Amino acid sequence: MAISAKQRQKKLEKKNKKRKQAKKLNVGTQHKSDALKYASFPVHECFIPDSLFDTGLGTVIISRRAPDGSIALSAFVVDMYCLGVKNALFKVSGEAEYENTVKPGLMREDQAQYESVSPACAVKVIKGGVLYANELGFSPHRDYKEAKNIFGNIDASSCSVKYEYGHDGKPSYIRGPGESALQAKRIVEQLDNRCGEGNYECTFMLDEDMFEEYDRIF
Repeated sequence: MAISAKQRQKKLEKKNKKRKQAKKLNVGTQHKSDALKYASFPVHECFIPDSLFDTGLGTVIISRRAPDGSIALSAFVVDMYCLGVKNALFKVSGEAEYENTVKPGLMREDQAQYESVSPACAVKVIKGGVLYANELGFSPHRDYKEAKNIFGNIDASSCSVKYEYGHDGKPSYIRGPGESALQAKRIVEQLDNRCGEGNYECTFMLDEDMFEEYDRIF
């Protein structure tokens, strides 16, 4: 396993910066099972960041409008390269709060331009990431089970776009700031067991304070 902490530092700084969002879906959440109540309402809008396929990580947004004018939203931090859904949330807000606070807050975390996509394609990106991660032995974030209820009857198969997972044809794990050295070690061991040495990529962005911890664990 090769750990490139310096060789690709500049190129990966942008990717690592975006990965900080994986623990930052802090717009508030609703109680469990609420998402299912909104699954039959009309889809309001769906977005993916235009950098999702370049950086391998981004927040996919799906929202529905309720009869009272409120907006129900589910957001999913999708790791296209390896781990699938790293974080998820569901929230209901008034239209003004949604437009002025919730949606801009989520998009700001990505530091990218967002593009509107069809509901089918938004769901396809998310489900594809979960499936890819499952094949590698990784489960989605615990809140995915609730947040995905907003999908309702959206048919992902009706999206004709083909999405690629992994990086250069193989899984690529880039450690996020929310993952400890021990968690990273377990992820690497899982990839090693499932894929075999040399059949996956692994990159850690390390600062000086982290080298000692990684030397001890790895």
